[in-house]
Amino acid sequence: MSDLPKNAQCVLKILESTDSLTTKEILEIAMTDKFAKICIDCAGGDTFVAAADQLVEMGLITKKFGKGGYRWQLVKD
Repeated sequence: MSDLPKNAQCVLKILESTDSLTTKEILEIAMTDKFAKICIDCAGGDTFVAAADQLVEMGLITKKFGKGGYRWQLVKD
């Protein structure tokens, strides 16, 4: 994971602790003190979407459109 950009690491770290989250929920969590160091750039919508889409392309997370926007989830082994 350390070879990924910080924004991508931020998304993965947040999703590790939950089943799935909406974009809004992830952005809210990214702005908390717990994630302040790793999510320094990810608190903005555009940078988050770019990082999350990169992780989708890598097969590490999934995104599904539904009520409230996109829901993001770690791919389970």
